[in-house]
Amino acid sequence: MLVDVLRNSGYATLTAASGEQALRVLLQRNTVDLVILDYEMPAMRGDQVAQEIRRRRAKLPIILFTGVPDDIPTSLREIVDAVVYKADFPGLLTAVANLTEMQKK
Repeated sequence: MLVDVLRNSGYATLTAASGEQALRVLLQRNTVDLVILDYEMPAMRGDQVAQEIRRRRAKLPIILFTGVPDDIPTSLREIVDAVVYKADFPGLLTAVANLTEMQKK
């Protein structure tokens, strides 16, 4: 559903089934403008993926899109650029638009 929402709003998307796969995709594609992560993923948690992204591409915007925003550790909140609740698609689209606009500047 997330992919449909993003594509219907004019964004191109790439998907990954795990944190490890996401990192591989990110390394293969230099044109990634933003990453949307979940906290709970197979093999790697969102904080581990976010730390790797920051290590490899420090300025790439990261949105944590989660069903349990209250359970997100402060250390992860400090790594990502935005935390959005999964039920808040308008909030997600606003965060995506704001962060991609900031990247252009």
